Amino acid sequence: MKETLLTNCERNFINKCIAEETRLDGRKLLEPRPVQIYFGSNWGCCMVSLGHTKAVAQVSCDIQQPKASRPNEGMVRINVELAPLAAQHFESGRQSEATILLSRQLEKCFKDSKCVDLESLCIVADKKVWNLRIDISIINHDGNLVDCASIATLAALMHFHRPDVTSTGEEVIIHPATEKDFLPLTLFHYPVCISFITFESGKTVMDPTYAEERIGVAELTFGMNSYRELCSLHFDYLTKTMIIEDAISAVSSHAANYAAKLVQQIKDVVIKDVQSRYKKDNSDVCRFKESIQKSKITTMIGDHVNIKLRKWDAIVVAEDDQMEIENKDKSQIIKYEEGTAELISDYDDLCKKEEGSSSMYESDSDDLQIAEASTSERKNIIIDLVNEDSD
Repeated sequence: MKETLLTNCERNFINKCIAEETRLDGRKLLEPRPVQIYFGSNWGCCMVSLGHTKAVAQVSCDIQQPKASRPNEGMVRINVELAPLAAQHFESGRQSEATILLSRQLEKCFKDSKCVDLESLCIVADKKVWNLRIDISIINHDGNLVDCASIATLAALMHFHRPDVTSTGEEVIIHPATEKDFLPLTLFHYPVCISFITFESGKTVMDPTYAEERIGVAELTFGMNSYRELCSLHFDYLTKTMIIEDAISAVSSHAANYAAKLVQQIKDVVIKDVQSRYKKDNSDVCRFKESIQKSKITTMIGDHVNIKLRKWDAIVVAEDDQMEIENKDKSQIIKYEEGTAELISDYDDLCKKEEGSSSMYESDSDDLQIAEASTSERKNIIIDLVNEDSD
């Protein structure tokens, strides 16, 4: 299935919002989406949610013969899969340009930067070494796949424990977990990818969504570790018609600071899960079951655009027209029923609306859906604009 084309109205709308330093999801230009990390029952299995973008990483190992050029070093391989579950325009069993680009960026960030101690994976020089395989599956695509995949890769490597082995000269004995505890991997540093998108107006945003990626004119991805060191750099003009100012110096410091915070968050979650496994206490551990219970895993392709407004408070109108009114001196967004809403400028207008006939609230609401919001002060309102006609 081909990728859905963006209309000129959508492009102009998003470009104008970015030019006014406003993003559709309510974030600031250099504000990332929240990161959540969940672990599976096996070592080295984790799922990462970056907003609505979700990726699953699994680290596995087997014993192989080393390369002739590196007889005392183990091997690391990274495999990325983009399935139709993530987005309808991905094809299963076939490598696309996006898959190859994503794999190459992860290899630059992790393999080329030498973050894994390959010599510690050697069992018998020139005969037996550990071969690490990192399988990454994207299960939901809402933009910035490389950042989500890099977080999942780093968390899986830090969480993975390999079996202990004993070499008797000609025979290699692999000890199960009942005999000897599994050993963690040795990592020299902890790199992650931090991505930015530059638009026609020259504004640069951090952690772009799927719509922002398609409209941006330049893409920049840093591979940074917790020591503020640059491990990899990817810069690509998505269109050759625009001349973009150098955004590397403008956002590099911000990327380094965020990378240090993100790595520390990954460390805390991994240490917490590893300690709970040894203590056999799963009461305070984030596992796959909890992630499925909290949020549904669905494809991001749809005919709607999510918008979050920060400036408006909201009150909910019940079925019996009993309205809870707070902050009377401020404007309100009123929800009457599913799919209908109205913006009231002040309290007097709200009273006038209440006295009038209820039929005045009935209108064609197929183009506007207001999500339920609480009455607490300055809550975010999520609006789904449904594009019924692509024109």
